[in-house]
Amino acid sequence: MASARFAAPKNAPAIVHVVARYPPALGGMETAVRAIAREQHDEGMQVRVITTSQGEHDAPIEDEGFPVSRLKSFVVANTPMAPALLFRLLSLKRQSVVHLHIAQAYTPELVWLASRLRRTRYVAHFHADVIPTGRAGLVLEPYKRIVLSRVMRGAAKVLVPTDDYKDLVCEKYELRRDQVAVVDNGSNHRIIEQPKSPPEMKAKPKLLFVGRLAIQKNVPLLLQAVATYRDKYGKDFQLSVVGDGDLRPAIESEIRRLELGSYVTLTGPRHGAALESTYDESDLLLLTSVFESFGLVLVEGMAKAVPIVSVRIPAVRNVVLDEVNGLLVDSTPEALADAINRLLSDRDLYAKISINNLATSHRYTWESVVSKISIAYESVK
Repeated sequence: MASARFAAPKNAPAIVHVVARYPPALGGMETAVRAIAREQHDEGMQVRVITTSQGEHDAPIEDEGFPVSRLKSFVVANTPMAPALLFRLLSLKRQSVVHLHIAQAYTPELVWLASRLRRTRYVAHFHADVIPTGRAGLVLEPYKRIVLSRVMRGAAKVLVPTDDYKDLVCEKYELRRDQVAVVDNGSNHRIIEQPKSPPEMKAKPKLLFVGRLAIQKNVPLLLQAVATYRDKYGKDFQLSVVGDGDLRPAIESEIRRLELGSYVTLTGPRHGAALESTYDESDLLLLTSVFESFGLVLVEGMAKAVPIVSVRIPAVRNVVLDEVNGLLVDSTPEALADAINRLLSDRDLYAKISINNLATSHRYTWESVVSKISIAYESVK
């Protein structure tokens, strides 16, 4: 870890990130929270994280250089619940800046309650407007309308990752536009110096998917798309699926059904240098999600000059410009297969997008993200 660039004054308020899950738990929000906290720490700010024990056994826990409180917890309807969380929040010093990260229930409500009891304010970072899944999904929309909307309106500032998400939260949660600030995500991956060479002469182009094996990521559509590419164009390829999750058995079954065993590798999760090397070696990054709030993997891929093929959905279109950073298409196997073939066959288009992605990647740094967040903190003070 980088050493602190500045020394924080002894009386500087602590920044307390409150998040349901934290690495080594997998996920874009988890990755973003760690990157923000590390950057703030490296800039000399007093940082701490309050989270749950979920994911703590997924991989070795790294020493962050700042306190990370992992509260004992259990899961109900995919929601981590830590009985000690409210007590921890109530025991914080009044001058602390509470930075709430929202993607699930329970944690936001306790931060809101603690702020009411202590008469303090907080910043709400809205990472994703999740969709209903399973039986518990039946109560999700009423929860958002009745409970989460109150949490959002109670925040001194609401941070969202894209312009599309600003429009969404202002309309759906009835927020004032001046209460919401757009703070995009960043990447700490090393930006390569040269764009990628078009891979049209390769016997086996390397395709890449990075993400949780969850309903949101729509991996079955990904598999159907590459199977269509194989059958329609008669092309060989190697797809690496990097990540893990509850749907892995179902995805393995789909790979067998589509006879993709020799084409697709489920690598499991990769981190750090191993993940960067995977991007370095890949020719194309694929995204087939049902929804995204930003798509952190997109800027990670851009740092390695990898062209992108993605479904055309809100938020992603704020990050990936069609025919500039990649190709945005309809959510069908045929459209995705055609886009894969077009990018891998058109040498000029591939080279242009690879060059553009290197240029775009310089916009997405955690240093610039933290600078924007620091401005939002002024509304709490």
